[in-house]
Amino acid sequence: MTSLSDLVKSYKNKKIEATKRRRQAENKLKSVISLKRRSSSGLASLERRKENTTGKKGDIAQILNQYLAQRDSIQRLKISAEERLRQEQEARDQSQQQSEYTEPEERVRALERLKIADDKIAELESEIKQRNHGEERLVKIIADLEKQKTKNDVELRNQSHSKPSLLEQLKSSTKEEQRLHPYVQSLIKREDKAKSDLAKIIQRLDLAKAAKRRADAKRRAEAKRRKAAKRKAQRKAAAKRRKATKRKKTTKRSKTRTKKAPKKKTVKRKVPKRKSTKRKAKRKPSKKSKRTRR
Repeated sequence: MTSLSDLVKSYKNKKIEATKRRRQAENKLKSVISLKRRSSSGLASLERRKENTTGKKGDIAQILNQYLAQRDSIQRLKISAEERLRQEQEARDQSQQQSEYTEPEERVRALERLKIADDKIAELESEIKQRNHGEERLVKIIADLEKQKTKNDVELRNQSHSKPSLLEQLKSSTKEEQRLHPYVQSLIKREDKAKSDLAKIIQRLDLAKAAKRRADAKRRAEAKRRKAAKRKAQRKAAAKRRKATKRKKTTKRSKTRTKKAPKKKTVKRKVPKRKSTKRKAKRKPSKKSKRTRR
């Protein structure tokens, strides 16, 4: 029984150890599978972001080229307007000089030309002012687009740098998963065997305990029977002792009574013995005598 109990403890410890190792391996496998999924989803997300960033980069480049072309056109128009403004200012200066030193008729015509030149100059200055505002707006838009383009370039560069690490992570996690799957299966089988062995040894222990209970019950019944027989014998002996003591008491009482009233001794007469006369038994005639008589 003790050896079976020790075996049960040993098999329980083996089963606990097998369960512990199986759980550790399963947790490790779960973490490896989770890492593999994260790596795979990270690569897929990286490819999507890369495509999205590349598309944005193309759109930004196209819009940037358009705004750069608009800025160049405005700059050219502004330079042309500034050149015309310079020419108009020179023509106005000449007309003003002529109006000061010429005759009255020529002065009138010079003043008309001067007025026309002032209108032209005002128109050109307004145009240049508008071109400057447009150029400033385009310069700001172009700067923002340049920032976005630089940001996209940085994202693409970071994505390119992170892709090899994700690939390596995916490769190592896949390899580890392939190694852990059969290991976990072997641990599960080992745990099942430990459970089966433990169940068998527990069954043996239960049978041994049942046999021990039956033997103990039989032994207790036998002891009870012997005890009852012993009590019975003791009761019989006690009854005998009581009877013996009672008999002794009665004999003592009778002796005490005879002492108080002693009986007279009677002389017995001797009776002469009779002589017993033996009778002779008649003999039967034998066969020989019978024949002679005939």
